[in-house]
Amino acid sequence: MAQQEMTTPESSPSRPFRWRGYRWAICAGLFLITTINYMDRFMISLMEPNLKSKLHFTQVDYGHIMAVFSATYAIGYALCGWFMDAAGVWIGFALTVIIFSGAEIGMAAATTVMGYMIIQGIMGIAQGANFPGAIKAVAKWFPKKERAFTTGVFNAGTSLGVVAAPVIVSLTAASFGWRSGFVTAGLIGLVWVAWWLWRYRDPEKNPRLSADELAYIRSDTPEKPNRIRWITLLKYKQSWAFIIATMLTSPVWWFWLFWIPDFFNTKHHLDITKMILPMVIIYGMADMGSIGGGWLSSWLISRGWSLKASRKTAMLACALIVVPVFAAAGVGNYLVATFLIGMACAGHQGFSANLFTMASDTMPGKVVGSLVGLGGFVASVLSMFVSDAVGQFLHVTHNSYILLFGIASSAYLVALLMIQIINPRWEAAHQVEDAERNVNLAA
Repeated sequence: MAQQEMTTPESSPSRPFRWRGYRWAICAGLFLITTINYMDRFMISLMEPNLKSKLHFTQVDYGHIMAVFSATYAIGYALCGWFMDAAGVWIGFALTVIIFSGAEIGMAAATTVMGYMIIQGIMGIAQGANFPGAIKAVAKWFPKKERAFTTGVFNAGTSLGVVAAPVIVSLTAASFGWRSGFVTAGLIGLVWVAWWLWRYRDPEKNPRLSADELAYIRSDTPEKPNRIRWITLLKYKQSWAFIIATMLTSPVWWFWLFWIPDFFNTKHHLDITKMILPMVIIYGMADMGSIGGGWLSSWLISRGWSLKASRKTAMLACALIVVPVFAAAGVGNYLVATFLIGMACAGHQGFSANLFTMASDTMPGKVVGSLVGLGGFVASVLSMFVSDAVGQFLHVTHNSYILLFGIASSAYLVALLMIQIINPRWEAAHQVEDAERNVNLAA
C-alpha cells in the first residue's frame, strides 16, 4: 500500500512562531518543575562521596540504591503517564510533586542503605510523572511547530537542576551540615506546587488565555476524536519507534546523572566544592543542546522542511556530537573530560527534545502521556539493571570507565537507526489507520 508523507500546517514558512502569550508562562512552569525534579534526584548522586566516607557505603551499595530508584521510577513513569491522562496535569503534577518533595526532605533523616532505598523508591514513583505530564501539557498548550522548541526549553531544566544541586549544598552545608541540601530542595518543590495550583488550568478553562491565543494553539488540523486504549499502543509502529529509541538512550542519561560525580571523584580526585565548575560546564552545555536541538528542527520546519526531515536531521546532528565522549575516560585533564562529557550531554538533550516530540507528532493527543509513560517505564526497567551493573563493573575493574563511555558514544546513532527502520516516514498513527480503512472500503 502506497502511503503519503505526512503534511501538517506547521510546515508552512508563512506561519512563524509567536513569542508572546500565556502559554510561555506554562512553559516556564514546566521548566521550573523539571529543574526541581532533577535537582532532587541528583542530590543523592552528589552526596555519594559523603555516603562512602560518613556512612561507609560502598559503590555496590550505591548501585543498589540507584537500581531501586530506577525500578520504582519505571513503575511511576507508566502509572503516572496513565494518571496524567486520566486526572489531568493540574492535579497530577500537584500531587506527585508533593510526594517526591516530602520524600526528599525525608532523605535528611536516613542513615542506612535500606532507608535510602525505601525513600528513593518513593521518590522514583512520584518523579516518574514529570515527563508524561510535561509532554502532555506541551501538546495541550502549543501547536506542533512549537513543540520541539518548547520541549527543548523545559527539558533544559534537567541540566539546570543538576547545576543547582551542588550550589545549594555549598551554600547550606557549612552552616547546617551536608544533609541540609535535601531539606532545601524539598521545600523548593512545595513552593512550586503552590504556584502551579494558582496559575494553571487547561487552555479552554484558563481565564488568563485570550481567544486569539487559544485559536492559535488549536490551529493545527483537528485530531480524530477516537480514543486508543492503553494496551493497544503496542500495536502501533509509532509506539515501538519511541519505546526502542528511549530504551537505547535513557539509560545513558541516567549513567551520566548517577555516576559523573563518582567519575570525577575517583579519577580526578575532586570533592563536592571542586565539582561545581565541571557540573556548571557539563550541564550548561546540556542546556544549550536541549534548546538548540529543539530549535533546530523547529527552524527547519519554518524554512519549509517536512516534519520528518527536520526532526531526523536534528536528531542526527545531536547523535554525532555524542560520539567523541568515548575518549573522556582516558584523558588526564579533568577539564578536557568535562568538555567531552558536556558535548555528550548536549547531544542527549537535543536528541531527547526531538524524541519526546515524536510522541506528540505521531500519536493522538489523548494518549501522549500514556505513550511517554510506557516508553519511560521500559527504559527505566532497563536502567535499573544498568545502574546495578555499573556499580558491580566499577568495583571489579577498579573504577575503569573506558568501556562504559564507549557504549554511551554510539547509543544515539543506533537509536536513530532503529527509528529509521521502524517508522521511516514519521507517519502519524491515525493517518495510517485512515489509509488502511480507505483501502479496505475500496476493496
